[in-house]
Amino acid sequence: MTTASRRLVLHIGPHKTASSYIQVNLKKGGRVLGNGGWLYPSEGTESLGAHHHLAHNANEYLPAQAPYRNVLKTLGETARAKGQSIVLSAEGFCRWKPANFDVLSGLLGFDTYELVYVVRDPLDVFPSFWAEEVKQGRSMGLAERFAGEFADPMKSRLLNPMRDLNPLLARDRAQIHAVPYDILKRRDIDIFENLTGAILDLQGFPARHAKPVNVKYPIELTEFLRLMTLIHGRGQPNIGSDLRLKFTQLVSVEEQRELQTLVRKHAHNARRVITVPGDSTLRLGVENILKARLKDNWSIDVGKDEPLFSADPRKFVHYDAYLLSTAEPVRQAAEAMVQRLMVPERKT
Repeated sequence: MTTASRRLVLHIGPHKTASSYIQVNLKKGGRVLGNGGWLYPSEGTESLGAHHHLAHNANEYLPAQAPYRNVLKTLGETARAKGQSIVLSAEGFCRWKPANFDVLSGLLGFDTYELVYVVRDPLDVFPSFWAEEVKQGRSMGLAERFAGEFADPMKSRLLNPMRDLNPLLARDRAQIHAVPYDILKRRDIDIFENLTGAILDLQGFPARHAKPVNVKYPIELTEFLRLMTLIHGRGQPNIGSDLRLKFTQLVSVEEQRELQTLVRKHAHNARRVITVPGDSTLRLGVENILKARLKDNWSIDVGKDEPLFSADPRKFVHYDAYLLSTAEPVRQAAEAMVQRLMVPERKT
């Protein structure tokens, strides 16, 4: 079975909007996709079957002499011969220059393309994105990161999705599908099923892999990991993800719980809370802009007066790094953990 009119659809994220969940289901649902005339190709993929290699290495695929350019051309020719549409997914696509999508679609043999962008409440995205940065080896604290982004929120790509969307909406060959993350959650609609049903026109394609793909640490573990990063990196802003990967692999869940308790018990005076009121100018301003610009792009009907995001105030919990480091049991545990994970064993 093939689609009547072949299509190229790219799910472009952004980060912290259930992308890994969508990608795992797309990879596992290859047979159902195929029966519906869709191909979720392996070309350009890395972990989880997402097209991260393509998204993060456009220069290796798109230019005239790029080493993987023919991979895309062959993929496009094969799909065209079988009458297949193509769907790709990677959060890194949202950082592409808009013109790259024109080049990609041409290499794959499509005159037009469709971009799927998930719109999630920026006040929920922000702390999750910061926590992910810590896991990737960055040492900046939440308060400092918060101050930098909120100083001019309308110019922030984290806080104002239109920074990503405006250049894409201006492309003549592109159709934009905006997926309202929070409305789907409020209505108890699975985001993967919305994507496959409303956008790919595949009805009755249930999500089958609901287990969370990415581990979410409680704030105490995130801050403990950040303290380890500061100790190991001697204050460097970014040391990479090696420390966190070893922490995940070698520290048991039970020991992680003990570290969480240790921070709570001995560093309670370092605990801080940033509160953003529900009626903040940021939330209302961003929401009004999104509803005005995307009124014809939503993947589901959005009521004229229906809020995109929750009006509840947000509380961002974090720990002051200096005070955390002065809690002696916590600092000793962090130093011991760095020594355990990062110092190679001596050969005898």
